[in-house]
Amino acid sequence: MTRPAARSAWRAAALLPVLWFATHASGTETVPALEPGKGWRYSVFLANVTAVDNLALALDGTMYATLELARGEGRVVRIQNNRVEPIATGLNRPDGLLLRGKYLYVAEEVAEGRVLKIELASGKQQVLATLHNPEGIDILRNGNLVITEDSVNGRLVQLHKNGTVETIIAGLNRPEGIAVAKDGTIYIAETGTGRVLAYKNGVLNTLVDDLDEPDQVEIAPDGALWIAEDAKPGRVLRFKDGTLETVMSGLLAPQGMAFGAKGMVYVAEQGRHRILLLQRVEN
Repeated sequence: MTRPAARSAWRAAALLPVLWFATHASGTETVPALEPGKGWRYSVFLANVTAVDNLALALDGTMYATLELARGEGRVVRIQNNRVEPIATGLNRPDGLLLRGKYLYVAEEVAEGRVLKIELASGKQQVLATLHNPEGIDILRNGNLVITEDSVNGRLVQLHKNGTVETIIAGLNRPEGIAVAKDGTIYIAETGTGRVLAYKNGVLNTLVDDLDEPDQVEIAPDGALWIAEDAKPGRVLRFKDGTLETVMSGLLAPQGMAFGAKGMVYVAEQGRHRILLLQRVEN
């Protein structure tokens, strides 16, 4: 991905923690060291999850993930007891993921990408629509899906139950992750401008800016908005009550997030092919 232009110095100083770089044994490559924000700790939940992208967590603790591989190698997997089981194969860069009841909804991020409905029990797939680089996917209060198209002239669209595609917003610059709040607000990660946008009742506002490739957004149970920057190094951020908090820095292309019991937060770190578990440090 192409990074946005350099951000203003004062915002960078306010938002970016100091990153320390660890050198590989070869001495020819460097990778960022992981740095949890103040009051946070992390552990590796599951390693060796190739090209892991978006996550969804069921009430019983079962996790689902998209593996963003191309040319029919992409998969949707179920993760239980540290075991990874494919439930849908033959996909082309599956990215966006939504769990609702006994179905998963998946978006393939390619030029003629399918929006799929997958039955969990059988793995049966139904094509709901074909869009241009569909990525973020969520559901509106009326039961229709809302989806982003990741391009420099991208759209936010509503997919009606009869298959009709309606443009909500046009002219976005690489909209990727989205999240729909209880009050109907749609949060959009606009990667091309480094912003997170908020759309409600026909009005589009900038919620957070000066970010580095914001990719995925999710709403936590406490109402906080979580943001992943798909950069190397990238950060996971938490925005609540007007304050932006760095939860984790030094990540390699962090992607989707999911929220578990007792404040647990799962993050797909695609660049290291693993899923991390973030938790508050108890005093």
